[in-house]
Amino acid sequence: MFSHLKSQRVNLQLLQEAAHNELVQHLERIEGSKVVVLDKALVLPLGLVTEVKVFTERNIKLIVLSGELDVPKDVTNIIYIVRPQVSLMDQVGNHVMKLGQQGRQFHIFFVPRRSCLCEKQLENKGYLSSFGSVEELSWNFLPLDADVVSMELPHAYRDVTIDGDTTSLYQAAMGLVQLQRLYGRIPKIYGKGVQAQRVWDHAKQLAINEKSLYNGDKGAIDQLILLDRGIDLLTPLATQLTYEGLIDELFGIQQNKLMMPAHHFPASNIGIAGDSFAKLLGFPNTKIISLHSGEEGYSELRNKHFNEVIRLLERKVKELNIEMNKYSREHSVRQLHIFVDKLKILEEEKRAMSQHTEIATLIQTQVNEYTFAEDVAAEQEFMVCADIDKTSVYIEDQIARKNELRNVLRLICLQCAAASGLKEKVLNSYKRDLAQVYGLEVLLTVSNLEKAGLLYPQTESRSYAVLRKTLRLTVEDSVEVEPKDISYVHSFYAPLTTRLVELSLKPLGWQSLKSQITNLPGPTFEDFQAQLIGIGGRHVGTTPSEGSLLHVPRVVLVCFVGGCTFAEIAALRFLAAQEDNHVEFVVATTNIINKHTFLDSVMGS
Repeated sequence: MFSHLKSQRVNLQLLQEAAHNELVQHLERIEGSKVVVLDKALVLPLGLVTEVKVFTERNIKLIVLSGELDVPKDVTNIIYIVRPQVSLMDQVGNHVMKLGQQGRQFHIFFVPRRSCLCEKQLENKGYLSSFGSVEELSWNFLPLDADVVSMELPHAYRDVTIDGDTTSLYQAAMGLVQLQRLYGRIPKIYGKGVQAQRVWDHAKQLAINEKSLYNGDKGAIDQLILLDRGIDLLTPLATQLTYEGLIDELFGIQQNKLMMPAHHFPASNIGIAGDSFAKLLGFPNTKIISLHSGEEGYSELRNKHFNEVIRLLERKVKELNIEMNKYSREHSVRQLHIFVDKLKILEEEKRAMSQHTEIATLIQTQVNEYTFAEDVAAEQEFMVCADIDKTSVYIEDQIARKNELRNVLRLICLQCAAASGLKEKVLNSYKRDLAQVYGLEVLLTVSNLEKAGLLYPQTESRSYAVLRKTLRLTVEDSVEVEPKDISYVHSFYAPLTTRLVELSLKPLGWQSLKSQITNLPGPTFEDFQAQLIGIGGRHVGTTPSEGSLLHVPRVVLVCFVGGCTFAEIAALRFLAAQEDNHVEFVVATTNIINKHTFLDSVMGS
């Protein structure tokens, strides 16, 4: 159904098809005419596992959950597909009260699992008996691309660190078990951080309880690396400088969809780009562009530094113009026939390049602004530990000008991460200035940042300053165009998480790393689920087919607990592209984050 998800080793099309089949089975068990009422937050995620035609072919109407429902009179079944949130149950209950007297049957599908609290809420209101079926769609991980799966939980980090809600950790564990059901047992497990350890403890217990999985053979994935977001809070606060990272930070990417004002694009290109689910959200005058590896040209551009993207686009446009003008002069009928066949492909490439040129132009406009350059310069000073033990003149100036609070807090948190905590007088000075300029209520937001581990007083440990040198987190001679090191994703800073993964690929990698990362918060752990024989955990066989497996790249599943950025994904793809590493990565994450969405979630009330 989604060809861009297909790959040789860990084919995520299987995950998508499993989710699709689960949905279809639940729908087909319900007899009679149907309407599906979708939780607004699930509209775009639904497009990751199925297509609109699944509903249209069955004459099922799709409606977004709201206060009032316009349900056709001839519909006998109303099916709710919702997240397990108690706040949504009141809306569902009101619908049952208004529509239930018309002889209709109600059904509810929870994503990704049933909730006792939600069912109790419906029972207390007297509505649960009106539901003919209460089911769950176990969509723990949703496939975003051929090498990325996400739980799409925007507040996963906040839920655990601030609200104490560990539901996302259990879901991540369930997701890991689900992946092992599809792709086989993972023999080697390494991890760092408190929440990463909790996820693995849950997953291991679930696997043991599922005896067929516990006794299963090693599958397509050789190794799992679990990383707690809390061990590296500098990376999500830093400005990403890859093409995909900048698109996400400046315009926002939701479930592979970029939504832009239509006036930026030629009239012929305006519309919902092959995604009818987005029409349900009713965005007027909006161009919706799909962004994944199946889109023409995007896979080549997405992981590049933005400075390289400009050059690539210029070159691509020139090549396209030459190709399309090749047959402008007289040629034989045979040559013209070949050209006509190729014209459709060239037109599609031209459309894609036109879109990306427009997007790059909009990015360039913002990147060239003085404030953008000044922010990045301030970030880079913190990253090299310059004057981090005193209040920043740049931050104080931002506060005095009453600039955007979110950006001010981001820079303060970034300084805190680089300094491994702020000196008490520095922290108090920032708090005092913030309260005077933005009002006392800002202290409630600061309290959330402290609970989330983004702001805290300095101790004797200087973990970042030490790791910056021992792990080469900052590279002064980093190259942005045709780079040689993962530091290109932030111009000269290598994400700590990705550097750990890179070093773990070396001989005795994780064993040698353990002593270097003791200062990072949380436990360092490792586990083994199968007897390891041969190189990279592969079984050494006597037959040629088994022996040939030794020459196949290792597959490493990197699981970020608390979210990861597009820059981190780009860095992992860069490592996979280096032949010496002989590795393929699959990324699993609670959600894709950037400096804005991460801080918004933590700051939110």
